[in-house]
Amino acid sequence: MSNRELLWRFGLLIWPYRYYLIPAFVCMLILAGTNGAIAFLVQPILDKVFIEQDRVLLANMPFIIMALFLVRGIVYFSQIYLMESAGQRVVRNLQVRLYGHLMAMDLAYFQANATGNILSHVTYDTNVLKASASSMVSNLLREGFTVIFLMGVLFYRDWQMALVSLVGLPLAGVLIYRFGRRIRRLSQTRQELMGTMTSHLEESITGQRIVKAFCMERYERARFRLINRTIMHNMLRSAKVKAFSSPSMDLIAGFAVSAVILYGGQMVMTGQTTTGAFFSFITALLMAYDPIKSLTAINNQLQESLAAARRLFAVMDLQPSIQDRADAIVLPRMQQSIHFEQVSFHYRSDLPPVLQEINLTIRAGERVALVGHSGSGKTTLVNLVPRFFDVTAGTIRIDGVDIRQVSQRSLRSQIAIVTQDVILFNDTVRNNIAYGDRARSEEELRQAAQAANALAFIEAMPEGFDTVIGDRGIRLSGGQRQRLSIARSLLKNAPILILDEATSALDTESERLVQEALERLMEGRTSLVIAHRLSTIQNVDRIVVLRDGRIVEEGTHAELLAREGEYARFHFLQFQQQEYATTGQG
Repeated sequence: MSNRELLWRFGLLIWPYRYYLIPAFVCMLILAGTNGAIAFLVQPILDKVFIEQDRVLLANMPFIIMALFLVRGIVYFSQIYLMESAGQRVVRNLQVRLYGHLMAMDLAYFQANATGNILSHVTYDTNVLKASASSMVSNLLREGFTVIFLMGVLFYRDWQMALVSLVGLPLAGVLIYRFGRRIRRLSQTRQELMGTMTSHLEESITGQRIVKAFCMERYERARFRLINRTIMHNMLRSAKVKAFSSPSMDLIAGFAVSAVILYGGQMVMTGQTTTGAFFSFITALLMAYDPIKSLTAINNQLQESLAAARRLFAVMDLQPSIQDRADAIVLPRMQQSIHFEQVSFHYRSDLPPVLQEINLTIRAGERVALVGHSGSGKTTLVNLVPRFFDVTAGTIRIDGVDIRQVSQRSLRSQIAIVTQDVILFNDTVRNNIAYGDRARSEEELRQAAQAANALAFIEAMPEGFDTVIGDRGIRLSGGQRQRLSIARSLLKNAPILILDEATSALDTESERLVQEALERLMEGRTSLVIAHRLSTIQNVDRIVVLRDGRIVEEGTHAELLAREGEYARFHFLQFQQQEYATTGQG
């Protein structure tokens, strides 16, 4: 994406806030005009007041100068406030749009990108652009207008001397271009490093239990120091470029001023111009010096902003691979079956398939368990039902309708999911259970909690249903988190239920309470169950055994044991492990 295209898209981003920007531009124009007026007044002050001793002008000049500075103060405040208002609104709108876009992305995007990089887009990159939307744009225009007005004074006083003052301009342009290109490259690298650092912070903070259990605090600190040192070196290189740009401009400016003094002094000595006109020219030239230096610094900041904009727009240009069709229909509540027809799937075309030619029909209300070694495709299979991923080949139908022909919202509203890794939010118990439907009544919440064996521990909390449970439910035990997840699914009352290792990693009592709640949850629902402990699925209607992405067996618990196949071997090995554990404890 070219810089011109980036600037155009950024312009479209700030255009809705033109009612702030246009008055701010007017204020900047007036402010720049006052700078030109100050330089212009040097000539009448010297020639008329001090040399010709014009007492009327002397009496009026203080009022003129005070009026100029009063106007400067008013318009300076106004343009700063207006530009900051526009900048804050731009970054808020950008963050909201970016967040909405991320929420529309499919799971494949989140699996392929580190959490820290995604967070860096929403926080760091948008705030870099915020600087562009307020301070940088205002400084660019204010200093640019100031230079234009002062150049007008220069050419008005003496166009030949003005041309002499521009002798270093081509060299300055070359240096500004080179400095800007270097800053842009360093900024792109730094923004990527910031994403890496955010990822490391997110991983190390959320994984504190493992970090401490394995005594890896020193290792994690060393990793963080390494990332931080790399960022520091990047910023120092950037600072070096910025620091070098200022004296370079000073040298060019010094050469230009020297040339003007030499040329202008000769003109004053020969009577071709007055002392007042010459000092007015020098004043305008020196007043233009700081704005020109500021424009160089602004160019460096612009390059940083362009690097951030390139990253942000690259994300916003991504399209989710799973989208509703233009003619997508609303899926009626499931009544008949879920049918997998010759379904195959791979995550990437260069990887082997995870599922191959799956043919499976699950009747409404039937409870089907999926069994197989790790990596056999169980979780992938259930993830295809809510269209977290689309099939590579074949079709999945609900009541005869291809799920790719229905809206994702109407499909997913019919599916409840309970997983081993329970996702809870840093909110109240009430809002976690009613997630997705905050309008549910108190009685409905209590019934769902009761059915999930969660009501007793909820009522024992300090504020009951209004207790905040902490980030990811950290203030709850594993069994309590799982029961809240079940209560959430009960309240949703979806006809299709997916249970993915829902009773793993629980103690005996917690597993009993969770299993009871799951039995209530599965009543009358079409259930797909993934379970490591075969004892928890013996009462399901059918068991489907997967190996290397293919169905190798299916039947009831008793039927599969009688066949003495894959499932029977699983059962025998697990029974042996349990027997060994019991004997060892005894």
